[in-house]
Amino acid sequence: MTTTGTTQDAWQKKMAVRQNPAQFDMARLLGSLLTDHWMHECEILPAYVPPRADAGTRPECRVRYVREDGQIYFLRYSRGPLQGYFWDAYGEDMHYPELAVVAISRSPAPPGVSVIPTHGR
Repeated sequence: MTTTGTTQDAWQKKMAVRQNPAQFDMARLLGSLLTDHWMHECEILPAYVPPRADAGTRPECRVRYVREDGQIYFLRYSRGPLQGYFWDAYGEDMHYPELAVVAISRSPAPPGVSVIPTHGR
């Protein structure tokens, strides 16, 4: 084995996920991440295809929030001046539902939505 191979093997061993997924209660984990009531009302759409999409459009994982008045918002991420999550008429591909939950937990409330803490319940 070469030095590069040894270094790479050591790095991969160090970077391995060490948490056992079986030790987590999924409801408690979600309650801990989604700390406000509006977060629990978000829809995670793992195979979203926009209306009037082309035949070649691939499904994406999107986060949608529908207000009581029917206004629809999708979660997006900006690498520009806003530097973070925001709500818009167009969504961003969150790739998979687990990443979408993390995105919801880090985003501000959608416009016009009351923030009611759930205290991790």
